Amino acid sequence: MAGLRPFFLTGANAKIVINGKTLAYCSDFSCQVQVMHQTPKVLGMYEGVSVEPLSYNVAGGFNVIKYVKGAIDATGSSPNGVDANGDGVGNWGNRWGNGVLRNLGVPFAGNDGRADEALDPSKYSQGTSFDIVVYQKTPSGDIGVYNIRSARITAMSFNVSKTSPGVDTYQFVALYVDGDNFVADPSGQGQNTSV
Repeated sequence: MAGLRPFFLTGANAKIVINGKTLAYCSDFSCQVQVMHQTPKVLGMYEGVSVEPLSYNVAGGFNVIKYVKGAIDATGSSPNGVDANGDGVGNWGNRWGNGVLRNLGVPFAGNDGRADEALDPSKYSQGTSFDIVVYQKTPSGDIGVYNIRSARITAMSFNVSKTSPGVDTYQFVALYVDGDNFVADPSGQGQNTSV
């Protein structure tokens, strides 16, 4: 096995893109899809007569190792590709870069990409959803793994200690998750399919 490149996704070859921006110091990314079910009962039977889905819920979270706006100028050093304005949520909007989302080849458009408004209460009425895409980096290019559509930040926390770097922790909910081999289509009649 020596000398062979691993073909499976690992933390070393994963790439997390929010609103078209790569989060270089993103770690511990997770996403869960939960489909709540109920088993209806009828008179005279102890077991359910069917298993019926009730709701489709998407949630997850991730950490970002923090570097602050102005730190590059103050320290005089910068890793390749690091933005001088820091890596906080305020830099995830469509003003940072071109705001173009690459999807996984499925027929839907990316969202408006206002992730930078996620923690600004004055912007909530405008709908501040964004997309999160997980890629696997390979020698021949990035491969789309998951596309999390219409996400919104639900919680943020910051932690720093004397022996570890500062870390921003984010929690999110979303409407849909598409994978490299499946698409999550809307379930209702007449629903918007371009979410």
